[in-house]
Amino acid sequence: MNVTKTPNVLWRQARSDDFDAAYTILRSAARRMVQQGRHQWDDSYPQKEDVQNDILLAQAYVLESDEKVVAYGVVSFDGEPAYDALCDGEWLTHGSYAVVHRMAVDIDERRSGLGTCFFEKVVEMCKERNVSSIKVDTNYDNVEMLALLLRLDFLLCGKVYYDRAGERIERLAFEKVL
Repeated sequence: MNVTKTPNVLWRQARSDDFDAAYTILRSAARRMVQQGRHQWDDSYPQKEDVQNDILLAQAYVLESDEKVVAYGVVSFDGEPAYDALCDGEWLTHGSYAVVHRMAVDIDERRSGLGTCFFEKVVEMCKERNVSSIKVDTNYDNVEMLALLLRLDFLLCGKVYYDRAGERIERLAFEKVL
C-alpha cells in the first residue's frame, strides 16, 4: 500500500474500516448539491454499493488528517468505458490514463486545499506508473470541481454520457497531460 504524507495529511488507499467516513463525505456532498439546486449527485448516487465496490477493487483513496478521513475519491488506471465515446471534442491523448471519480472533501474541510492535495497525489501515482494523463468528468454546475480542475490546468475536451437508472446523464470531460 502506498502511503504518502504531506504536512498534517496522510494519503493512502482506503480500507474497509474507512467506509463510514467515506460514505458520509459523499452523502454530505450530495445533500449540499441538492440543496443548491445542482445535479451532479443526489439521493440515488453515489450509493453504499459504489463505495464498497471502490474499496473492494482497491481503487478508493483517502486523505487523512489527525486520524480523521477528510477526503475520498476513486483513482483507477483501468480506463472508463464512457470515455471511449467522447462527444463534441477530442481527448488530448489516446494512451493510458488515470481516471478520478467520486472525489469529495469533508464538508467541514472545504476550501482547505485538500482537493488540490488529492489531485497532486494522483499526479504522483501517475508518474510512478509512467502514465501521462488524468481524465475526469463532472457536471456543468459542479462549481467547486470545475474551479479546481481549471486551477489545476485541466482542459475541457468534450462531453461524455452515462446511463443511470435508464436516464442519460451528460458530463463535461476534462484531461490534464502530465
